[in-house]
Amino acid sequence: MFALFDLRYLDDSHGRRLTTSTASTPGQPFSNGLKATVRGQLLEVLDPCRCMSDHPVNIVDLGLIEATEADGGTVDVTVLLTSQRCTYFLDIHDEISEGVAALPAVDDVEVRQDTSGKIWTHARMSERERTERHQRFTERMEAADITPSPSSIVRL
Repeated sequence: MFALFDLRYLDDSHGRRLTTSTASTPGQPFSNGLKATVRGQLLEVLDPCRCMSDHPVNIVDLGLIEATEADGGTVDVTVLLTSQRCTYFLDIHDEISEGVAALPAVDDVEVRQDTSGKIWTHARMSERERTERHQRFTERMEAADITPSPSSIVRL
């Protein structure tokens, strides 16, 4: 698979290594029944930016879910956005809160944005979504008769 950039190994402007998350991945199963039910509900939440495109993607397959905790009827969901400046966090927050709160076993929902300095990269996406995204990219490049230079392609 190829990408035009790879954010897994970026340094900030002070030379410090930026960390990527090792949180739950889109394909990770949950052993806790409530967490599995919550994950099913999160699959219904679409990324607002992708809703405008011809290929909407849910926030789980996009890799936005940093953590999901369930204790009794309390559920905490932490979201790692593709950008800390994402203007759609409130929309994502509301969609998660409303959907998860509607589950019968849930009494309280807390949705947080991860601000720990971790960065989202395309490596967090589900394998299926990365493959489909690459295929769409390749098709669009070919349709536009554009060939990327070899130096702009990074093998993943």
